[in-house]
Amino acid sequence: MEDALSTARALVGIEEGERRAIARELHDRLGQSLAVLKLLLGEAANSPPDKLRYTLGEAQSLVNEMMSLTRDLSLELRPKMLDDLGLLPAMLYLFESYTSRTHISVKFEHVGLHKEFLPEIGLTAYRIVQEALNNVAKHSGAGEAKVMAWSDRKLLSVRVEDRGAGFEPEKLPDNYHGGIMGMKGRTLIAGGRFTLSSTPGAGTVVTAELPLPVKSRKEQA
Repeated sequence: MEDALSTARALVGIEEGERRAIARELHDRLGQSLAVLKLLLGEAANSPPDKLRYTLGEAQSLVNEMMSLTRDLSLELRPKMLDDLGLLPAMLYLFESYTSRTHISVKFEHVGLHKEFLPEIGLTAYRIVQEALNNVAKHSGAGEAKVMAWSDRKLLSVRVEDRGAGFEPEKLPDNYHGGIMGMKGRTLIAGGRFTLSSTPGAGTVVTAELPLPVKSRKEQA
C-alpha cells in the first residue's frame, strides 16, 4: 500500500513538472514569437512595396513555427485526437510527430485497437507509450523503437522496446522520480501491472497491462 501511495505521489510530482515545462514553453517560446510577429506586422504596415514581400514571408514562417509549437503543446496537455478518433489514430499521429521531431523511427504492431476504450484507459496507455518513447529519445541513443499494443476482452497491453544503451534498473536512486515512476504510477492507478527490463548495451523493454472494466468488456463482446 505504501509503495502504491509513494508511486502515486511521484506521479503527481511528475505531472506538476510537466505543467511547469509547458507553462515555460508558452511564456518563453510562444510569447516571444507573438511579440516578434507583432513587430513584423507593424513593420509590414510601413514597408515599401519592394520590402513588403520579404517581411510578410518572415511573418508567415513565424506563424508556421507557432502552429507547430501549439500542436506539440496540445499533445502534451491532452491529445484531442484521442477523444475524437480513438487510441489507434492518436498513436499513429504521436509516432509521426515523434519521428519528425527526434528522427527516431517507430515500428508499430497492434492487435485489437480498433475498438473503443474508456477515455481514462486509452489516455493511460497513450501516456505510457509517450513517456517510454521520450525516454528512448533522451537516454537510449537508438535510431529505432518498437511499439506493440494489443487487447482482448480483459486487458489492454502496451510495450515499448529499444536496442539502445540500456541501464541497470536496480541502481536507480531511492529518491528517483523520473519518467519510469510516472509510467508505473499511471499503471498502478489504473489497477494494472507494470514491468521494466533493461541491460546495459542491450536496450530496454517497458510493458504495461491495463485491465478493462467489466462494462467495457461487455460492450466489446
